[in-house]
Amino acid sequence: CHSKGKVITGGTLIQNWGRFFSEFPKNRHTGSNNIPLENSDVLYVIDTRYKDNRMRLSPLRTVVTSFNPKKTSTPSSLPSSSTYDGYYEEGDWVLCVAANEEQRSVACALSNGEIQLYDQSTMHLLNTYQRDNLVTDMTFETFQTNVLAATSNDGSLTLYDIRQSPTSNPVLQLKNMLRPEEEALSLSIGFGGNIAAVGSSKGKIHFFDVREKRGILGSYTQAHTDEVTRVRFQTISTCGGSSPTTRNTSPILVSGSEDGLACVFDTSQPTEESALTNILAVQSPIREVGFFGPNYEAIYCLTGSESLLLYHKDDAVCRKDFGPQFRDHLSRQLQQQQQQQGIVGNPPMSATTISPMEYLVDCHWDHSRQELSLLAGSARGDAGFFQVGEHGTTPLHYLHGGHRGVIRAWHANRLNNSSFFTVGEDARLCEWSRSSLCPAIMQANGASSSSVPAPQVIMPSRKRPGAPMVGSVGGGKLRRPRSRLTSSPY
Repeated sequence: CHSKGKVITGGTLIQNWGRFFSEFPKNRHTGSNNIPLENSDVLYVIDTRYKDNRMRLSPLRTVVTSFNPKKTSTPSSLPSSSTYDGYYEEGDWVLCVAANEEQRSVACALSNGEIQLYDQSTMHLLNTYQRDNLVTDMTFETFQTNVLAATSNDGSLTLYDIRQSPTSNPVLQLKNMLRPEEEALSLSIGFGGNIAAVGSSKGKIHFFDVREKRGILGSYTQAHTDEVTRVRFQTISTCGGSSPTTRNTSPILVSGSEDGLACVFDTSQPTEESALTNILAVQSPIREVGFFGPNYEAIYCLTGSESLLLYHKDDAVCRKDFGPQFRDHLSRQLQQQQQQQGIVGNPPMSATTISPMEYLVDCHWDHSRQELSLLAGSARGDAGFFQVGEHGTTPLHYLHGGHRGVIRAWHANRLNNSSFFTVGEDARLCEWSRSSLCPAIMQANGASSSSVPAPQVIMPSRKRPGAPMVGSVGGGKLRRPRSRLTSSPY
């Protein structure tokens, strides 16, 4: 049992999603089942499922992907005694990250047009694929585990065989398939890794067969009136076949747009009108959207106003809106928990080490733990790792010492659910572990299970050839560079 405002230890934290998934109105209406954060029964909980109960995490390994992560000078408006150490407004950013657990590789896309491929065991650079345009989204969830798919702001869809030399021709490159000035902003692949859904800057969703150069199979043109920032096929299982990392999908697709709508489609239907099954009126530009839940029947939306909303895919009613003050609430939770962390034996941290949460990065559903995780960050590069429940959030970890700028994206390891990667505007790729030891590092270093490896910083082994910057520096979720001092990092 527990009481409001108290810390609970000594047991397992269980978030009850039962009512969220099972009880929803049969007839759609415009009501709201929101539960205010201040009325939540649990304000913060120390999760005791992990061996060391560490709240503060340092990165296991950090890769500096570029020699050109320039920082701006200290603003004249700040006093000389300020601890401000610059923000990464210029130079190369890492825009997105994708990992291939079966091939033990991780790829990151830079704002200079490069796609860099690293070995997960050693974090050594394997290949660099040079492009002339910004990569907007990428995934390894294709018809072959060795194929990486990427979309670009020139409207192209490209597939790379990571076993081949970077000088080799791509497996598939679909260029000039969209009308002029139409950018490909988001990518998701379903139907056994064969069909790609691509969201465009003109409010359309295009479909391609990635096995052949047949051009566009079809398009959805009526659902959205502005940029389609994210498309995601519904997962129906995370294992199967001969690979433990295989992700099987259903024909259900969710799209998020700048017009404030998230649309749910059954892509097995012959027409867009018959395929559209639900419209979620989020009423704020959508940056991230995805499925979660025991059967992946729920949808989360992260908005441009830095809020989180939860829906059931078959119901238009918002089940939980965390509100416009969500970032302040997350910051208070981190402050409260770090003040109480001495309960589990950790040395206390100074209150000044907790940076306020200024933006939301993305969510991830851990099927094995039945846990929805949220990563939120600060402009200085620190981040909070939270568990999201039906009635509120729980801070689990505070990430410190990895990034020096805004975190752009993160990817959870499917084979080792305790580890994940983050990338950011400081040109860094960081690996983190929620447990005290990381099997990949232990194996690579030949260390025993009783030793804890020291954090590693891996610098590029060669000077990267210069590449012209394309479009706005760094690209981004909304592709609009903004000052980190006066507005949201996005």
